Amino acid sequence: MTDLPPDSLAARFARRVAERDNPPPVVLSHEPAAVEARLQAWLLGTHQLRDPRARLRLGKMLLALMEAPECSSAQLGAAAGQQQRAAARHLAHLYQLGLTDWEYRGLVRYHRLLPAAEDALLRVVAGG
Repeated sequence: MTDLPPDSLAARFARRVAERDNPPPVVLSHEPAAVEARLQAWLLGTHQLRDPRARLRLGKMLLALMEAPECSSAQLGAAAGQQQRAAARHLAHLYQLGLTDWEYRGLVRYHRLLPAAEDALLRVVAGG
């Protein structure tokens, strides 16, 4: 097949078959909005979280926890665009889903991702 003229029908057909068998890799966007959309889809698919507003807020909180190893309740509330008291319900939901853990230091509650959640979220964010 190496003797074929590059513009012949056989050469063009061989290239088409090769491209069919080896499709180009899917390139996912790593822009914040695209990552957030993948997180929300993951929350819907994996955890059956049907409320779109809750998925949006939980996705923003998860993004904040991916950027920092631990965040206070106030920081996570601010990341989700909520007051600290309103964010407490969503933080409790993250805990119930088995994604986060928390501890008090003085009067402040700090949240962090669990190792299994970090592994799952890495696959989601990287597009695996």
